Amino acid sequence: MPILHTFKQTVLELGRGEAKTKAKPLTIGGESLDRSAAGLDSRSGERAVIFWLLSDSALFLVVGSDDSDSAYRVPFEAVVEIRLDFDETADFLPWYVRIAIDPDAGGEITRLEAGHVPGQPLMPPPPGIVEGEERMRFARGETVPLTGFGAFPKRFRDAITRRMELVGGSLSITGAEAADRSTLGGKRKRSQPR
Repeated sequence: MPILHTFKQTVLELGRGEAKTKAKPLTIGGESLDRSAAGLDSRSGERAVIFWLLSDSALFLVVGSDDSDSAYRVPFEAVVEIRLDFDETADFLPWYVRIAIDPDAGGEITRLEAGHVPGQPLMPPPPGIVEGEERMRFARGETVPLTGFGAFPKRFRDAITRRMELVGGSLSITGAEAADRSTLGGKRKRSQPR
């Protein structure tokens, strides 16, 4: 099983670049995607692959499932709460994440539209605004998963902490010390001569 998990983790790492490409049309002005994390909606099955990407002003969710790919830009002022819980017993995707979104908060939530601009096959259409009932369904996690299991490096956790502090959102991270010890222990083991 560890070999399978390692393979899956490698595939997820490779997918981060594709996720950034998918989210890029949703960026505003000079916005850049500077941190990312990857995971699944479940450790036991691959119903949906999830990428969480950060810019200075928004959280991007790029989700791939059997039937479709979706990409959303959620401004941080619409994010009510993020919870990250580390599981010391898990060797694959040890973090569990839950994101709560306020459907009535300020800031436009946008999504990547399917297709291309007529006559320009390489240009994606402008982002669509998620509003009304669609925004309510999105906030309830019915459009894409707002919970999942992932690998959230320290730099990602530090970045999300700063961004949530700036907007006054609630952030809870449990098990960060254990996660950092686990990461350091893994590096030491790899660096020891055989």
